[in-house]
Amino acid sequence: MLAKRIIAALDIKEGRVVKGIKFQNIRDAGDPIELAKRYEEEGIDEIVFLDITASYEKRQILLDLVKRIAEEIYVPFTVGGGIKSIEEIREIIKSGADKVFLNTAAVDNPVLVSEVAKVVGSANLVIAIDAKWNGKFWEVYTHGGRKARGINAVEWAKEVECLGAGEILLTSMGTDGTQEGFDIPLT
Repeated sequence: MLAKRIIAALDIKEGRVVKGIKFQNIRDAGDPIELAKRYEEEGIDEIVFLDITASYEKRQILLDLVKRIAEEIYVPFTVGGGIKSIEEIREIIKSGADKVFLNTAAVDNPVLVSEVAKVVGSANLVIAIDAKWNGKFWEVYTHGGRKARGINAVEWAKEVECLGAGEILLTSMGTDGTQEGFDIPLT
């Protein structure tokens, strides 16, 4: 039997955890450190912190928040959002994150996936894929779900695996936050 891992994904905007439905109607959901500590106390296996506006706002990840999280929790945690370079990834790992994830930068520059895998190892590289059904195929979106890219999500998942991604963080934009379960056709 396969082992089950429970991973919490915390969307971060302006240093706060936010929740939305289908990437819309974003509302404040609390302090990321307090929520991470509570999840850890409840037995979570891993936590993913997604800075959901970093790419759109063309800014770097909130390194001070990464450092504060690393000081407070002991479960593995993954950080991403707005990452564009290996130098940024090194800083995030030095700040205490166990893994990093890429979305927009990977789509813009697929070679970066291979380069990052060489630096941090495939096991520490996650590719986030935000996808939405466009009537023909599951289409990849970047910039926090704001920009359709015309890329087939299933083909993209295969490609990033070949490039060295160790994990994929798949989000269905059509069911995100609806509490209706997994998007089985996409998965």
